[in-house]
This record gives sequence, structure tokens and C-alpha cells, in this order.
Amino acid sequence: MFSALKSEFRKITTVRSTYVIFALALLLVAFFSFYATGWRASHAQQFDTNLLAAQVQQAIVSVGLLGSIVGVLLVTHEYRYNTIMYTLTNTGSRTKVYVAKLLAVTGFALIFTVTMGVLSPLLTVAGMSAHGLSLVPQNMPLASLFWEALFVGWGYSMLSFVFAMIIRVQVGAISAMFLVPAMLEPLLGILLKKNAVYLPYNSLQSVLGQASSPELAHISAGTGAVVIMAYLVLGFLVSWQLFVQRDAQ
Repeated sequence: MFSALKSEFRKITTVRSTYVIFALALLLVAFFSFYATGWRASHAQQFDTNLLAAQVQQAIVSVGLLGSIVGVLLVTHEYRYNTIMYTLTNTGSRTKVYVAKLLAVTGFALIFTVTMGVLSPLLTVAGMSAHGLSLVPQNMPLASLFWEALFVGWGYSMLSFVFAMIIRVQVGAISAMFLVPAMLEPLLGILLKKNAVYLPYNSLQSVLGQASSPELAHISAGTGAVVIMAYLVLGFLVSWQLFVQRDAQ
């Protein structure tokens, strides 16, 4: 199992796409935090005691989906370049391969989330300082903010991982991870109305106290986490069964 996990981490860290995605996310966070929020801060923002906490949340929501592409590529590259047969042969167990990929994506997601979550408020303060502004003392509920940000960043990657393990085709998996939150959930929201908050990506955002629409019902961070875990457990079971039983080609 350890050798399989080590192999999956090596696959993540030895492809250029991982570093391109990471760099692009850093540029986006730097632009929005340092320039848009920090350098161009308004008088009201300067006296907002929740500004830095909001920046952490906004950073995770803004680039979480982008970071989850790394997990999609880890899975779909194997099928695109037909290396999945070598992976399965070397490991000898499809379940071990599945778990190793899941853990590797989890590790990257947590590192990615912590990096973006820490840099965002720091860059905001730096941007304001560079423009001669200073913030009032901030309200930073570190314990709740920490688990909520980590959970949401991990949740984005896990949803994308499930799409990749089920679809397996790179274009299809990437399309699904963008179309579901951008198109499918808004359309379903017309039917579900306030209950649309229980859809996967809406419930994920609710963990950070955010909503894609003001018409949605309000649910607590804990409730949102329970809902998204239910989706993920179901997704893990379905994708694992398909991976174990379906032909690797």
C-alpha cells in the first residue's frame, strides 16, 4: 500500500500541470487579495473586523475548483496515456490503487488549501500597507475557520475525484466538474427553490457560510458538512465499485 501511495504522489509531483495549476491559483489569489481587496481597499473595508476571515473563505471558494483539476488529471492521465494497466499490474489490487489515488489527492488538496488560505489574508494586509492603510483588530475564529476551509478545499477535490473515477475521460470529467456547479445546480435550483441548498456544491459553500443565491435556505456549517459527506460517501462507493468491476480500458 505504501509503495502504491508513493507512486501516486510521484505522479502528482512530476507533471507540469500540477505546478501550472498551483501557480495560476497563486496568481489569482495574489490579484484579488493584494490588489483588488488590499491595494484598492475602501474606507469601509479598512474598518471591517471580519475582512481577513472573509478573505480566507473567498480564496478557498475562488480557487478550490481550480485546484481540484490536479486530482482529475491524476486519474484521467492514466486512461489517456494507457498507463493504468501498468499501475494495476504493479499493485495487484484495484482497491489499493483506488485508495492510494484518493489519499494522494487528499494530501495535495490539504496542502493547496492551507497555502491559499494562509496567503490570502497576508497578501491583503500587505496590499493595504503598501497603500498606506491599516486594518482595525480582526475577528478571526481560527478553530472554526481552519476546519471549514480545509473541509471545503478537500470537498472540491473529492467531488472532482469522483467525477474522474466514474467518467474516466479527461474532457468529460473536467466538463462535469465545471458544468455541475455552473449549470446543473442552478437549473435544479429552479425546481427545488430554497431546498437547492442541499445540492452538492451549494451545501459545500454553506460550510463557509456562503450561498450562491440569497433565496436559498440557511443551513449551518455542520449541516452542510454532513450533507456533502453523504454525497461523497455515495460517490466513493459507486466509483470504487465501477473501478473494481469495470474493465480498465
